[in-house]
Amino acid sequence: MLKLSLQYFVLGVVLMAPLSVFAAPAVSASAVWVHTNIERYQAGLPFLTQDPQLAEVAERKMRDLFTRQYFAHDAPTGEDVSDLADDTGYLYLAVGENLALGDFRTSKKVVEAWMDSPGHRANILSRTFSEIGIAAGRSQFDGNEAWIVVQAFGLPTTSCPAVDMEQADELKTLETRLKMLERILVVREDALEEARSGSRSTYNAAIDRYNTIVTRYNNRVAEYQALADTYNDAVDAFNECLVARTNG
Repeated sequence: MLKLSLQYFVLGVVLMAPLSVFAAPAVSASAVWVHTNIERYQAGLPFLTQDPQLAEVAERKMRDLFTRQYFAHDAPTGEDVSDLADDTGYLYLAVGENLALGDFRTSKKVVEAWMDSPGHRANILSRTFSEIGIAAGRSQFDGNEAWIVVQAFGLPTTSCPAVDMEQADELKTLETRLKMLERILVVREDALEEARSGSRSTYNAAIDRYNTIVTRYNNRVAEYQALADTYNDAVDAFNECLVARTNG
């Protein structure tokens, strides 16, 4: 007869904490950035790089929209994206902004909504902008849960050749010196006329004093002209770059 023997084992029981599954947010700043650059890539445009100051601009705008319950580029007190950029210390040649409000399911849907709007699409595909900051948040808006997404676009001042403003200050200093020398020349001219009636040596001495100031004046004029040419060339180069970059 076959007998079966059952042996029971007492197992040590290890209690495991339940697992919580955290779903990724439906919309995120990083994903919006990726889908924005996909659109630019498909249009043959360079990618927008993320800038921390512009990200702060976007974050401030997003929070302000929720806090004061409005949806517009101009705040109730008049501030716009340029004011926020100034407050964060972002130095720019151009700035722009896209806003989105709704119950979006994905970041891609947000970008698609912008691309379906001519004005928002123009910002995303603008050749002017080279940097971006993005903020995305979900909270109560007008009594409902909603996403607000903000894109802050920028073209930093470093995108065009810098103009040395110290040269502008130096030009002003030279202008002041030239005016002083001009007044001295008038005095020396009067002294020269008075010396005509005197001795030859007195007259020649007056001429020497006058010529000394003339030489100094001419040297200052040459110095001023050279510096003015350098400064004006830099200004022209900056303006040409600005026109080229902001007409995108």
